[in-house]
Amino acid sequence: MKKWLRNIGVLLKGLVFKGSRGAEWKRLTKDRYPYLIALFCLVMLGVMVRIVFFIFSADGAQYRKMAEGINPPRQITEAPLRGTIHDREGNPVAITSPFYRLYLDFGAGALAPLREPLPPKGQTAKDSLRRARVLELRREYDEGINRLAQVIDSTYNLSQHGLTKASLKEHWRKGFERKDRHCAVVNLDVSYMQLKNIQATAPFAPILLPRGKVKKSLFSKLLFTESRTKRIYPFGSLAYRTIGQLYSVAGKDGLTDGRSGIEKSYNSHLRGEMGKGVLFYNAGRYERIITQPAVDGASVYTTIDMNIQSIVERNLREQLGKLEAESGTVVLMEVATGKVVAISNLQRMRSGDYGETTNMAVSDLSEPGSTFKVASMMVALDDGVIHPNDTVDVGNGLWKVGGSTVRDHNAHHGGYGRLSAAQTIVNSSNVGVAKIIYKGYANRPDDYVQKIRDLGFGTDLKLEIDGYARARVRKRSDNPNRWSATTLPWMSYGYETQIPPIYTLAFFNAIANGGRYMRPFFVTEIRRRDAVVATFSPTVVKEQICKPETLREVQEMLRRVVTEGTGKKARSSFVAISGKSGTAQLASGKGGYRDSTGHVRHQVSFCAYFPSEAPKYSCIAVIRKPSSQYSAGGGVMAAPIIRRIAESLLALEAPIPLDSLPTSRSRSAYARHISSGKATTLVSLLSQMGLPVPQITKQTGEYIQIDTAMHVRSYTQTSGRVPTVVGMSAMDACFLLRKMGYVPRLVGQGSVQAQSVPSGSLARAGTVVVLQLGMSE
Repeated sequence: MKKWLRNIGVLLKGLVFKGSRGAEWKRLTKDRYPYLIALFCLVMLGVMVRIVFFIFSADGAQYRKMAEGINPPRQITEAPLRGTIHDREGNPVAITSPFYRLYLDFGAGALAPLREPLPPKGQTAKDSLRRARVLELRREYDEGINRLAQVIDSTYNLSQHGLTKASLKEHWRKGFERKDRHCAVVNLDVSYMQLKNIQATAPFAPILLPRGKVKKSLFSKLLFTESRTKRIYPFGSLAYRTIGQLYSVAGKDGLTDGRSGIEKSYNSHLRGEMGKGVLFYNAGRYERIITQPAVDGASVYTTIDMNIQSIVERNLREQLGKLEAESGTVVLMEVATGKVVAISNLQRMRSGDYGETTNMAVSDLSEPGSTFKVASMMVALDDGVIHPNDTVDVGNGLWKVGGSTVRDHNAHHGGYGRLSAAQTIVNSSNVGVAKIIYKGYANRPDDYVQKIRDLGFGTDLKLEIDGYARARVRKRSDNPNRWSATTLPWMSYGYETQIPPIYTLAFFNAIANGGRYMRPFFVTEIRRRDAVVATFSPTVVKEQICKPETLREVQEMLRRVVTEGTGKKARSSFVAISGKSGTAQLASGKGGYRDSTGHVRHQVSFCAYFPSEAPKYSCIAVIRKPSSQYSAGGGVMAAPIIRRIAESLLALEAPIPLDSLPTSRSRSAYARHISSGKATTLVSLLSQMGLPVPQITKQTGEYIQIDTAMHVRSYTQTSGRVPTVVGMSAMDACFLLRKMGYVPRLVGQGSVQAQSVPSGSLARAGTVVVLQLGMSE
């Protein structure tokens, strides 16, 4: 036996050390090496056979069962990323982004020494070393807590979330006391880049030791993360209800479904497919094996243009605020295709601000008012009931029919007398249109209603927006008991019907499109990676809604509405607009039109297309319940919105070079545009426009005010007091306020016309100053 052991030792020594391969090693490898290898293989085979027998024995089964009970494999799911929604330029308007939540494990073993009493000073070196290690651990923990509070504050700006570093430390202290193994660092989301920055910063970064050595920090052993995803809307509230939202809680399959808008309509494409996998315990850690990869959702490309959407919403918001209205809607559509380019629905919130809560453009069933007269006139012209030059006697603006009175808006001024059929549209005469329709269809009202339905008001537009409503124009035959002598005349000028704004827009769009009625739509394409899953093309609902000569006559009427009629506020020096105003009283819900205060509330609108000579866009603006202190009228209240949108689009798509604008040598001609602002900016502007440049010195100051005589006055900036910014450009005003520690909020467009906190007021840093913007008259 000793000889065998000696031989094995010689063999092993020769294998390891080349210099030990003497004559004896060579003899052994030559004579006995094959036998040793065979013996080794037999031993290993015996061990393996023993293991196999054990595995399939009763003891093996018992041990397997025990192991599975300790760390059993688990079936897991892998969530896909929800598909992205894009605008027509490819910009993402709804995107799923991963984020993280940070947690501390206060039950970790690394913290155990902190919970024990401090070791006493010992006599031996071992006792002293143990005490020193505990003291060092306590120091690292205390410094780490302070440093963590600073890191979180710099990452999130805690004051904006109603938190302080002290409150966070107290939260962590309680977590430490109860040995919380899942203590949130802060209940806020952190992005991937923020997470990496936090992990690379003390107290989580590795600690450098002398001689270039590195050790893991204490807090890196405590930190762990949970990954999640959330839906982000990069453009904020723009087209919020049309893009849609998600349910806050995932469904039974673990995926989050769309709750409204495009998110809901295209949910099956956006949500993706859940993946599957197995989580098992191996060698002291959990490992994940994906058996079926998740399939991310497809991307949806919409017709919305976010640049134009911002123009539309800004103009609507400004007009609603000016009129103190309850809500408003604007929809802009591409004439040739029916693509909805912009859609905004704003409603006054409890805070007084305006936000999107309901997609009223597609769901609001209300009486449209005088915009409906255009449909009535089209039916009458197409049937030969009237011709544009035929006259109608509207008298003093009052006409009794069926026991009630039809009233014109100028009845209190004596009415229009006799009007041509075209003038009844141009001047929006209720009496004129009602008399025309009553004369032609009093004995056959269902013929009139059917023709109205054939204009598109009886069509299901099959919009992609869930919850859309169909227009309701009832016939006498539907329910004779609900049809009275006043139903037909009232219906002719926009009452007794319920028409969502998008139906009215689609009808006017057909007029602009040479009579071709297009279905409004919101989505053009669905893609999964680079592959096109589905495309959606413009859909023609009806090739021709009326006779060509009727269409030309109606187009001429709509042009005259803006140039000489009730829509003069839509008239622009830069772009020709054709359209029709609408004003309707809103039912109070109590069988009348007066609210609890005794006031009649109105819905005013203007529907138009532009440019008149070659229409590219059609647009409807609706304002609901403007303040009763204003005289309600669609031509006065809603038409300016469309004019400003049309001019903005012209500037966006065909800007006029600055050097082509006319200039004046008069000093006072430009004074209102350069009233105040940053000195360097105003001097540069005056120089570029060829105007006299006032003398600017070091004592003048950074911000100045210029009067009509070109006299310069410096702005005084007192710390702790709000400066005067009225008259400045929005950019200069924001720069100055931020420089002094205040937070500017902009409302409207143009230069600063008013500020919410009066100049000179004492205010702390961080105070919000709302700036009302507008154009100087």
